[in-house]
Amino acid sequence: MANVFSRRRFLAVTAATLGATLAACAGGGQATPTPAPQPSPTPAPAATPTPVAATTPTPAAAPTPTAVAAQAPALTPIPGREVVVWQTVDYLPETTALIKQRLEEIAQKNGFTISFEEIPNNPQGYNRFNAAVQAGTPPDIYRLYDYQTQFWRAQGQTTDVTDLVAPFIQQKGGVWQPVELTCTFKGRWYASPLAVNAWPFHTRQDLLDQAGFKYPANWDELRQQGKALTKPPLYYYGMTLGRINDTNNHTLGMVWTFGGKLQNEDGSLAVTADDKAWLDCLALIQTMYVEDQIIPPGSVNWNDGDNNQGYQSEQLVLTSNPTSIYNWLLKNKPELAQKTRFYSYPAGPAGSFGQVDVWTEGLFKNGKGGDNARILLVALMDPVWYENYINEQLKGRFIPCWKDMIEHDLWQKNELYSEYQKIISTGRIMAYAAPPLGAFGELATKFVIGDMMQDLCVRRLSPREALANFVKAAQEIWSKPENRA
Repeated sequence: MANVFSRRRFLAVTAATLGATLAACAGGGQATPTPAPQPSPTPAPAATPTPVAATTPTPAAAPTPTAVAAQAPALTPIPGREVVVWQTVDYLPETTALIKQRLEEIAQKNGFTISFEEIPNNPQGYNRFNAAVQAGTPPDIYRLYDYQTQFWRAQGQTTDVTDLVAPFIQQKGGVWQPVELTCTFKGRWYASPLAVNAWPFHTRQDLLDQAGFKYPANWDELRQQGKALTKPPLYYYGMTLGRINDTNNHTLGMVWTFGGKLQNEDGSLAVTADDKAWLDCLALIQTMYVEDQIIPPGSVNWNDGDNNQGYQSEQLVLTSNPTSIYNWLLKNKPELAQKTRFYSYPAGPAGSFGQVDVWTEGLFKNGKGGDNARILLVALMDPVWYENYINEQLKGRFIPCWKDMIEHDLWQKNELYSEYQKIISTGRIMAYAAPPLGAFGELATKFVIGDMMQDLCVRRLSPREALANFVKAAQEIWSKPENRA
């Protein structure tokens, strides 16, 4: 991942700041959580102005089991009451600038103001946010990533926004499954959908073309191509194998193709010590790294940015990552960007699956904006504005949360994104097949998958031994009652 401080490392920081609500990455005993302060009610306004609709959504279709009856709530703007909005910095400035513009327009229309701030996407920025939560003074609206949505829900800090989301959620074909898994708990919505962040394989199409290859349809073809094209310092497959976040993504995305998964639909641990899908996947990883040598030897020590740098410096044929790699190329190496194409995972015995994570907007209970904040949150889901924001303005930075919006020419007629329909239609979040609750968050931030890769590729344990160590550690995490909420 391109960010110096990956968003998926967020819980490691919040663990330290909030008194180790989740165990820190170094492992060890489970620390006693420090409860966040209980939210206090927002003071009622002195006068009750005439309600103003934030937006008029198109009538929704019949709701899914996780939706309530679609009826827009009556929201009453509070004149002069400020809404505080914090968003972390994105590498594409328009991502946040356009949201700011939208919220300022809605606030002005409804007679109130906003304080909008971009905070650093690094430990300092997260520490500042965590301190605000601890002090009972969080922003009203804060951008959340992946399992942060469930983390703050479990802390009792975010508001149930089902009434705000329900009028929109079945529009435009409904939302993708990863969106629902990320945002909901027991049928209720605890954040509004913002964007789907895809993890395509960035691929040097020019090198494949020169060798007469097509993108590998399966792992056997990947190995064959890898052995033909790897000529150090050029390596074929930039798979991250260190104790770091991208190792979680790269490993789980590959496991799915063998029919394995981390969680069952009820949130219980799915993997066992004799799980054939996992064992076959681990055997292939070890073979590619040790025998085929098509994965860079240094990948066992990589951080989240090293596969980005490897591709950008033309030392990798392909690697999986959000489009931060590609957008860097557009600005710094446009000729390499022209040679790059996006693809989904090569198929295994169970098929091929796309990998995504989901960004949301959380409404915090201790915020002081009242209905003003809710009006702004609704405005970000207006389908006309949202489709223009994602497809016309950001142009491929994200996949839209609503299914029918991918029928846009950007996704259907642009050769670069020709595989995106496949990626999102089969897309899964890392926590699949359940929401990313506490157990997943602890496993991810403790880098237990990374430990397994170290056993496999550094210590050269057998796949069965490496998996047994992993399952033992995972079972300890899943056995904690606090990790099931």
